[in-house]
Amino acid sequence: MDVVDVDAARTYLREQTVTEESNGMHSFEFFINEMTNPTKAVLVECFRDDECQAAHLENLRGDQFAQVFTNFRMSVYGNPPRSTRDRMLANGFWPPAFEGEFRHFPYFMGFRG
Repeated sequence: MDVVDVDAARTYLREQTVTEESNGMHSFEFFINEMTNPTKAVLVECFRDDECQAAHLENLRGDQFAQVFTNFRMSVYGNPPRSTRDRMLANGFWPPAFEGEFRHFPYFMGFRG
């Protein structure tokens, strides 16, 4: 995604990271293309379970997010339960509701610790 306002993004992320930790997320990590003046960012979110993802959507503060990031693209890795997909669809984050570039990569195999 594109970073619109670096200072507002830093403020939002500092506050939202605390919220996501209390939501129970495994990971809420942002990566940027340039440390001093980022223009592009990648967000990696890992949810512990369906309840954690529900809390995340309830506490996202989407209007603030949209003020600091644009050109949002989403890739979903894994096999979220139907309740998660339905909730994402209702909130505009799952096709056909999502209007940006969307990719879903189902979980194939590996090991989980």
